[in-house]
Amino acid sequence: MPAEPPRAPQQQRSREKVARILAATAELLETPPYEELGTKLIAAEAGVSVGVLYRYFADKEAIVTELIRHWFRLDVRIAEQVAEGPLPGSSRELFEQLVGAYAARFRAEPGYRRIWYQGPRIPALKEDGNATDRLIAENVHGILVRGYGLPDNEVTRRRAWLAVAVGAHLLDLAFRDRPDGDPDILADAALMMDRYLLAPLD
Repeated sequence: MPAEPPRAPQQQRSREKVARILAATAELLETPPYEELGTKLIAAEAGVSVGVLYRYFADKEAIVTELIRHWFRLDVRIAEQVAEGPLPGSSRELFEQLVGAYAARFRAEPGYRRIWYQGPRIPALKEDGNATDRLIAENVHGILVRGYGLPDNEVTRRRAWLAVAVGAHLLDLAFRDRPDGDPDILADAALMMDRYLLAPLD
């Protein structure tokens, strides 16, 4: 059964409780195996009763689903923040900045790397993941058009989406066996995205 979406909290206190439940889940993902993680443990770590937890989430999978969706939103926000700020002097530096920002998530975000490699495969999140990649690609495309002379057309939009998909796969490879990330793979990710997206169009 797919995880049910959480009941949207309306009051500030309720939103704070949901945030605590998500933060507690992320922290707990660093220690026990996912299979041993239960709602009682999450509730205790979050400082709420099990009844309160079930007020917002149907089960453990629903909590993890919402946590991953929260991470997806943060992933999009990284690209938005780069788009809103002053751009680096070169497109290569831009991709190094972007790859570095996403690599920092793997290193510092509690539970992030663990759920990426050892967490459950939740079918309901596939569409969310694809939408996240599309939004990141739109931001990357907009940055390159505005700051680095990339033509604004369907070909370059397709290339931006492909580059983001490849970049996500290379991040996966970089952190699969190294908690700090393989620096050579991360450097090559920035190089490949830059060379591909700024390559002349036929």
